[in-house]
Amino acid sequence: MPIILFVMLKKMSKKISVGFVNTQKTAGRSSKIPVVLRLQNRSKLPVANMIIEIEYYNTLDGDKNTMKINTPLYPDDVQYLTLHVSAKHYGTVRMNIKRCRIVDMLKLFKIRVSTDAASRLFGESTFTIVPDYIPIENNIANYAEMGLETDDYSKTSKGDDPSEIFDIHEYHDGDKINRIHWKLTAKQDKTMVKDYSLPISNSIVLMADLHLDTNTDDYMLVYDTLVEAIASISYYLIENDTPHKVVWYDKKKDNSEVVNVTDEESARLLISLLLQASVYDEPDLSMINYINEPERYKCGHL
Repeated sequence: MPIILFVMLKKMSKKISVGFVNTQKTAGRSSKIPVVLRLQNRSKLPVANMIIEIEYYNTLDGDKNTMKINTPLYPDDVQYLTLHVSAKHYGTVRMNIKRCRIVDMLKLFKIRVSTDAASRLFGESTFTIVPDYIPIENNIANYAEMGLETDDYSKTSKGDDPSEIFDIHEYHDGDKINRIHWKLTAKQDKTMVKDYSLPISNSIVLMADLHLDTNTDDYMLVYDTLVEAIASISYYLIENDTPHKVVWYDKKKDNSEVVNVTDEESARLLISLLLQASVYDEPDLSMINYINEPERYKCGHL
């Protein structure tokens, strides 16, 4: 009987595949992230118990943990298992299938499932924990914008720059006579007035210093606070039509990484790149490298 069970188990191990369905996701720190495993048994026999070992870790600290899942497999069937996971800290979390073994009905043997090409392709799942945005209500007084030449104009507010037209509307009491659009007025037989655009200059630089003392117990909390602050301030500036740059030191490239944030799409790109950046032990590298750059970005606020 044991010999028969072993032979059956050995044959079944070659007809089982395991992989992640959703290989990449983005979520907030407080949310439960559904991670789906696809299990396929192509044999005509059931598996009494399958042990799946999943290894997971945050790429920032590399502290690896392992979870075990026990499940039966039905014959000639595909099953889906959903795991709801969460993370304590921001960053990229990787999960990979470390090992899969099947056990016979009498629990005499454990045989490792052979890894095929499909299992290798879908054997890893990555999800990024993005920062929460802290609501900010401070006024933005960007004095450095006065008198600066720029080719960027506000998409939401009108101003006094006659070189760019923001909007055209019908004349209302209080509109200036010198802003009447005479050609359009003649065509439409009603008085039309031009609104000029508001020039906006990119004169703010936010600098992220990714120096962390990894010997302390709370360095991950410091990292969370830094990323959350940069994300919140950057998003608030974009909400108020204030383009800016975010700078940090990239240790791998040994130079400054600069992201020009002008809208929500570039703000999301900023967070993605910032979460991929590695931390370092030496303090003030962001500022030192920025000062030593041959072509620094001129700014009014740092």
